[in-house]
Amino acid sequence: MEIAHGWIFFAVLVGLVGNSRKIGFGMALLWSILLSPIIGLIIVLLSPTNSQIEEHRYKHYIELAKKANYKGNIAKAIDHYQDALYHLENDYKSPNKQRSDLILQLKSIVDRLKTKDMEKPIIT
Repeated sequence: MEIAHGWIFFAVLVGLVGNSRKIGFGMALLWSILLSPIIGLIIVLLSPTNSQIEEHRYKHYIELAKKANYKGNIAKAIDHYQDALYHLENDYKSPNKQRSDLILQLKSIVDRLKTKDMEKPIIT
């Protein structure tokens, strides 16, 4: 009986570690109970952290914005750059000089694109 209590206790600990990763608490707990807490911990440690996932989120929007700008779709490019800015400004808890510089750079790009979009003649 003590082994079962220890098994569940360590499985819950692995679940708590998995809470800050993509796998999440529930799946980490499930793998830890089914296989073993040690195997569950290995699976959890191989799962990417939430901050790694969020990092890719803003990069995806920057690539979409570059593609839209290349195709001449200025409004869509502005929209994607603003999505990237949103994720850069809201998904991170700690301040970072590199991220702050990127935010300023993207805001500058958005301002230039807005100016460029205003210069387009309106065709009726």
